[in-house]
Parts: sequence; C-alpha cells; structure tokens
Amino acid sequence: MSQSTSKALTAALFVGPMVYLSWRHRQNQEERRRHRDERDAERAFLSDLVSRPSMQPLRPPLPDIVRRVLGRCRFAYLSTIDVGAASSHLSLMRFTYLPEEETIIMSTNVKTKKYDMLEQQSGVALLIHDFGEQTGETAGEDGEENAKKLTGEYSITLNGTCSVVKDVVLAEEYRAAHLENNPDYPQFIVGKDIAILRVDVVTARICNINDEVIKWNVGAGSS
Repeated sequence: MSQSTSKALTAALFVGPMVYLSWRHRQNQEERRRHRDERDAERAFLSDLVSRPSMQPLRPPLPDIVRRVLGRCRFAYLSTIDVGAASSHLSLMRFTYLPEEETIIMSTNVKTKKYDMLEQQSGVALLIHDFGEQTGETAGEDGEENAKKLTGEYSITLNGTCSVVKDVVLAEEYRAAHLENNPDYPQFIVGKDIAILRVDVVTARICNINDEVIKWNVGAGSS
C-alpha cells in the first residue's frame, strides 16, 4: 500500500465518524424542534378552544391533538360494568389506533371475566394518557421513538362501543396491525384463545395538565 493511499484511508477512517456524528446531531436537533413545535401547536389549540366554549363539542373527525396522543401511546385503561356484582371492572390494555378508520384495536383472552362482560355489553370507557412513566413504551427503536414524544400533559377519556370482531379475515387484519404496533407482546395478541376487540369512539374528553378540558362528540355533525 502506498503512503498516499495509507494517508487517505486514515483520513477517511477519522473523518467518516465525525461526519456521521455531525449529521446525527443535526437530525436530533431538527427532531427536537419538530416535537417542540407540535407540543406548542397542541397547547395553543386546546387553550383556544377552552376560551371559546361555544365551539364545543368538536365535530368529527377526531381533532389532531387526539389523533397524535392516540398515535404515540400504547396503554389504555378499559372500564366495563359487572352487572352481576353491581360493580365496575377495570383492565389495563395495550391498544392500537387506526387513524384511517378512527378505530381502536385491542385484544383479550376469551377465558377472562373481561371477555364475558364484553359479550354482554357494548358500551365501554377508555382512559389514555401520555405520561412518560409508561415503561412499556420504550421497547425497541419504534418504542423509544414514541417514548420521546410522551409529554405528560394530556389525558383522554373516550366513550364508545366495543365489539368482538367475529369476521375472521377482518380480525386477522386487525391482529396483524396490533402486533406490529406492539411487537414485544405477542402473548397478548396471538393465539387460538385471543379475541380481537374493536372500539368505535362516540365521545371524547381531552384534559391537559392545567385542567383545561375540551369535548368531542361523533353526533355533533360532520366537518
């Protein structure tokens, strides 16, 4: 190897990593700026609506603030009614939001109390928040990306109808999407005793850390 070639190779080995690190630094800065701009837009949107109560409830489709929170979160608390015990039942669930259908997908084992209740009722409530301590958000690169977006600012209460997806083809489509969104938890999604649930949202209440609340209702008309 000639001396000039050796020098060129040494320079490339030194400069290459420096160029990459500089590029990554710029990418991270741009990403942080984009996330900050999104948060500022969300805060301004909610505060503006709170100051104009005549604008509520919001009309379909779901506002961007709700769609973004649903897109960056994975956990929800599912509330059902235990009619026999005259009590409520609460379950921690992993969910997947399908924005093109404005539908929430979940799954559950058919040999559970929750499944028995869902077979007898359709109305449910879901509580979702984007608080950063959701440790399950951090698995894998996509999970780490979503965890960076959690702001700890919003909680959303959704009321809607929950149905067990009986159509086999549709259930498998939803299952695949749900597994892609929660790749580290196949034990809760795949299996002969795992049913797929679909929640169609009817109303939503969005609350921020300042206790400002806006409302959305599917019956308010179409935009």
